[in-house]
Amino acid sequence: MKTKTRNLLRKHTRDMIRWQLRMRDRYLTCGVTKSEADGFSVVTLPHRDVRNGTVEIFRDLASALQRHAAIVNELRSSGWSIASYTQ
Repeated sequence: MKTKTRNLLRKHTRDMIRWQLRMRDRYLTCGVTKSEADGFSVVTLPHRDVRNGTVEIFRDLASALQRHAAIVNELRSSGWSIASYTQ
């Protein structure tokens, strides 16, 4: 079931950038995706509790990337480090 859901999501969105951050044994993913509809989503997803994830919608890529950078900057200031990233 999870595979079908994951494949369905991939059909309707396209990752623009995705960073995984780590603090001790905790991980969090923050990324920007383009959906089939007009707009971009900034998704922040804590791995321990995905129900606490957030999605913010922006009309243009520049605003979404600025928000992504602000989130990552705040996390890094709080002690998180970059574990991996994709572009």
